[in-house]
Amino acid sequence: MSSFAGIGLKLFSTFLFAIMIAIIKILSDEIPTGEIVFSRCFFALVPLFVMSLFQGNLADCVRTQHPWRHVFRSFVGAAAMFNWFLALKYLPLPEATAISFAAPLLVVALAAIFLGETVRIYRWSAVAIGFVGVFVILYPRLQESLSSNAGASQDENALFGVMAAMIATFLMSVASILVRRMTKTETNASIIFYFFVATSVFALASLHWGWVLPDLQTFALLVLSGIFGGVAQIAMTQAFRLAEASLLAPFDYFNMIWALLIGILFFDEFPSLAVMIGGAIVVSAGLFVILRERRLGQQKWSDRTLRSH
Repeated sequence: MSSFAGIGLKLFSTFLFAIMIAIIKILSDEIPTGEIVFSRCFFALVPLFVMSLFQGNLADCVRTQHPWRHVFRSFVGAAAMFNWFLALKYLPLPEATAISFAAPLLVVALAAIFLGETVRIYRWSAVAIGFVGVFVILYPRLQESLSSNAGASQDENALFGVMAAMIATFLMSVASILVRRMTKTETNASIIFYFFVATSVFALASLHWGWVLPDLQTFALLVLSGIFGGVAQIAMTQAFRLAEASLLAPFDYFNMIWALLIGILFFDEFPSLAVMIGGAIVVSAGLFVILRERRLGQQKWSDRTLRSH
């Protein structure tokens, strides 16, 4: 029963993240990216504090053995968020989301390099196939950029969005590796708390390039972006308490469904054939990696059980 509850919370978190992304995309035309990043993280502290007070573990938010690891992880995460929000500004939502799904594939490669995890030919093959899918998504943009006139600002903006999406995807993968290492000594609450606080501080540096004073409606959207993001983070954390990570991982790809629906219904963004084909390749490769990880995990558990008897 707890597994079903975990799946429900996971799906709920993907839906809330999708709403948050839609809000951010709406704001991106008039609010500087740094100001959006600040609001996303600062106001996300509200639901985190409410949950911690309700559970009586507020001290877990500030308890840490390695404060500088939080700073470094937050710097990487803040850079990833900044580039991701830029990508949302310049790219259609389905295209940006499809590119971001390369992050789990990059995690496989980075885990092998930096964590010493064993990655065999099956997963390396999936990583390679996944990046073929990314190339399929990007090819029309690259072709347009090479063939268009130098003054075609729309193509230049789209290419800038592609670069931001790729940088964000890489940095998300690095952040995931850092979090994997930190979970051995740090609580989930502290990892989330210090990330929100540090990223808010980093985002304040963008004041130098000019923030705008929002009207009441825009300010409400900025607050909601943080609230929805914070509640989604909590729901996702609770989901992992109730169900195995390998069981929940495939439901991340519901983000693609939400991105397609929101892009079509609210932004009139219909995915191109290249995005559909490339996205399907990337998602299939990611699902293969997830299922392979789950199978290997079950096999290890079975081997340990047999040895114990």
